[in-house]
Amino acid sequence: MSNILSERIAALRKERGLTQEQLGRMVGVSSQAVGKWEKGGAPDVNLLPVLSRQLGVTIDALFGLDGEEQINAEDTVRRWIVTVPQGQRLNELCRLVWSAMGPLVLPKGGNYKTAPEFNRESRCEWIDEADGKSYSILRRTSIFKEDGLVFGVNADDMSFVSIWPEPEAGYEPFMAKNNLCRKLFQVLAMPHCLELLEYLHSKPADDYRHYTPGAVAKALGIEVQEAENLIAALTELGMLKPAALETENGVCHSFRIWGYDAIVPLLYFARWLTTGGAPPITSAGRTAPVLRGEKWKEKEEN
Repeated sequence: MSNILSERIAALRKERGLTQEQLGRMVGVSSQAVGKWEKGGAPDVNLLPVLSRQLGVTIDALFGLDGEEQINAEDTVRRWIVTVPQGQRLNELCRLVWSAMGPLVLPKGGNYKTAPEFNRESRCEWIDEADGKSYSILRRTSIFKEDGLVFGVNADDMSFVSIWPEPEAGYEPFMAKNNLCRKLFQVLAMPHCLELLEYLHSKPADDYRHYTPGAVAKALGIEVQEAENLIAALTELGMLKPAALETENGVCHSFRIWGYDAIVPLLYFARWLTTGGAPPITSAGRTAPVLRGEKWKEKEEN
């Protein structure tokens, strides 16, 4: 019976994409203890409830008997994530999501044991040589399914997953109007605009940190008037928020960043769009267009 238990622990751990160290943290033992269990040893009987819970099966299933029903997945993940050290949680959560990508692309009725694996690479890009030129290629993954889209990179130096379940009404009702997109791109194309945004986001993420046009002009090496024009354009878009400071010399006009959450995806997806990479995985079953409405018919507003 101990051999069956050992085999089941090892099999269930691997199916869930866990290392011995990760399972040990979840149960409260060392990786060496988990290794001994998988080589013929047996966990203390008092550990069986927590072990079965963390592996998402019943105690009977650990011994190869009936009853392999999964427990609540959300509850399992919530309990697991608190066992991961601070500073590693986002990375481990990203790994967990990538481990589910294989079964995601299986056809209906497919066996998860035959699902492809999205192996983690050491680097997120490689250099391809062709026609005497060098081309940067991203190791990116795009999955097109009837119920949504997935974009991501799975590498040691850069890893993320962006999951977009498709709303019942499609994506278009939630997108910016074309005119707003044009205006945003026009502002970003202004000289020193990207440098200004990068400078502001290089400072500590503090919603109460204010800047004056003179301060950013000095940092960027540009005229104050140019800085004021950039600030006005970004403020009109809602990317900066103006403020008035009362000083001993009178009112001083300043501004602050209005949200820190957009600059990283904005700049990275600019690279995503303009750098070669793997084609999307359409075998996941999507035949419908990504934009299924008539957004392209929007009239340009003056």
